[in-house]
Amino acid sequence: MITRLLQLSLPIRETGSVENKARTGRTAIFSPREQRCFVKKSTINPKISAVKLTLEARKRFGKISHPETVRNILRNHDFHARVARRKPFISRVNQKERLKFPRCNLKKPKEFWESVIFVDESKFNVFGSNGKKKVWRMLNTELKLRNLRDTVTHGVGSHFVWGCMSSFGTGNLELIDSKVNKYGYLDILKRHIRQSAQKMGILANFKLYQDNDPKHTSHVCRLWALYHYPMVIKTPAQSPDFNPIEHLWDNIQQRLHESNITSKNILKEKLIEAWRNIDPNTCKELVNSMPSRLKEVIKNNGRPTKY
Repeated sequence: MITRLLQLSLPIRETGSVENKARTGRTAIFSPREQRCFVKKSTINPKISAVKLTLEARKRFGKISHPETVRNILRNHDFHARVARRKPFISRVNQKERLKFPRCNLKKPKEFWESVIFVDESKFNVFGSNGKKKVWRMLNTELKLRNLRDTVTHGVGSHFVWGCMSSFGTGNLELIDSKVNKYGYLDILKRHIRQSAQKMGILANFKLYQDNDPKHTSHVCRLWALYHYPMVIKTPAQSPDFNPIEHLWDNIQQRLHESNITSKNILKEKLIEAWRNIDPNTCKELVNSMPSRLKEVIKNNGRPTKY
């Protein structure tokens, strides 16, 4: 009994507390140097898997471990597995071209961008087939109706849309049943650009911003623009992150995912409704972000940006 009391009094003498001392735990399989090797390999090649790192460790260090051990090591060094963001591949030539645009336009005043009409096309599908959709579900409930995502074997149906925006809000929206060629695109410009510029109050001195789609840069469209537009901004290839209207398409896509769209007619109604409900302040904020976008391109040396 006395021996037991003496053992209990030891922690009090050493720490001044009756609480048990922390255990040292199991000895780590990999030394700090070996753990730094995992971190270095993941830094060089972020796409390398934990399984492959485990196999390499077995060959190099002669140590057998579970891939989860490697994952825990990487997490302890602030590496976390995430879905890779989708960004277009940009060639070195186009990276240089992308750099020229911000260097020429970075010092443009705020009034310059306020008089620009940004135009673009996008495609929206029925049944939400534009990308992945996750569900929260319990084990073995993957086949319950609420956890399924509808697909069809025949054509799912879609709408191509053309739209424009400026710092003062959205312009007209054109719904197209199929892709258009250069003559169809020219017809859209003739019917909507000036009307949209007038609607947004910038008819007197508006500028047109569009991407390098072949129909946009076709001879017939460029010749018509030469006589009817005050200015067409020359844009570099592979630069969707320059055009703020891309964020409006994302905004609309998010709204569509919240709706039950089962036909092209419903899709059409939801597209028109979502376009009408876009807040003009959202457009203003997006256009005001142009200097930040250009700075980001320079910072990334022409490579993809966060926009």
